[in-house]
Amino acid sequence: MEQTAPQSESPDASAVTDAPRNDLPNELIEQIFSRIGEVSTLPTTAHLIISLADNPSSNADDLLDAVRNDPALAMRLMRTVNSSAFGLSNSISDLKQAITLIGFDEIRNLALTAYVSPLFTESSGHENYTRHGLWSHMVATGLIARQVAETCGKVPSQEAYLAGLLHDVGYILMDQYLHDPFCRIIDALDGSAPVLATEQRLLGFDHAMLGGFVAERWHVPPSQVAAIRYHHSPQECEGEHHLLACTVAVANFFCHLRDITSLGIRDMAAPPTEIFTDLGLTRRQVAETVAQLDQLLQAAAEMAIVQIR
Repeated sequence: MEQTAPQSESPDASAVTDAPRNDLPNELIEQIFSRIGEVSTLPTTAHLIISLADNPSSNADDLLDAVRNDPALAMRLMRTVNSSAFGLSNSISDLKQAITLIGFDEIRNLALTAYVSPLFTESSGHENYTRHGLWSHMVATGLIARQVAETCGKVPSQEAYLAGLLHDVGYILMDQYLHDPFCRIIDALDGSAPVLATEQRLLGFDHAMLGGFVAERWHVPPSQVAAIRYHHSPQECEGEHHLLACTVAVANFFCHLRDITSLGIRDMAAPPTEIFTDLGLTRRQVAETVAQLDQLLQAAAEMAIVQIR
């Protein structure tokens, strides 16, 4: 799958810069998204793996057949599973053993990671922002979200990892296809206004809206779409996906505490107290999670390198 497009094919910056605020900017996003044709859908193998993971009648052999149809994916899965970031005591050489040991949800997550990571091939960046830094932030948010989920016991840990991993996918699309206005957003971030407000002022939508729109087109589970869309405003996410959005919001904030940020700028306020309350996180549990951040971030850095090379 071709992951990058020539800058000359990017939408006209004048068409989106200083666009008026619109509560429902789907038409504007649709116009931009139509110019990003090669990421409008995930490859067939990725969709097949998602469907198998969600099908209770599927087994390891079904998943093995799907992965074998994509040798590059199989190689990347084995490399990741055997990396120090994954933490297995013994090396695994058999793909079926890896699938049996790791499980459907983890293989699904690794497969989507493998398909998304080439989007982050390095560019010149802008100011303190780099694509590799964004990718490192997303992987770290995924691992911390998984830890938060395991601590609070309110959402499945593998669902939390995937939501954390994908939460800022809107940024990489802005970088690749709206590069000039994206750079102007970074330049405008001076702490005087929240990042989403700045994005909406300059684009008419924000990265969370665009990311949720793309994820929906990728046919990822609705819970993931909601978490991506509301990771900056989980209090607005009502219903069954609220706690997953809360989990990603907390993980995102914890990354910022250690300066592992999406844009190279540490400007994120702590989530409202009720977000921690909804997750059932006590002060002691929050302190324990913060104490584990350095270890989690080291593992995330190692995994980010393995996946992006």
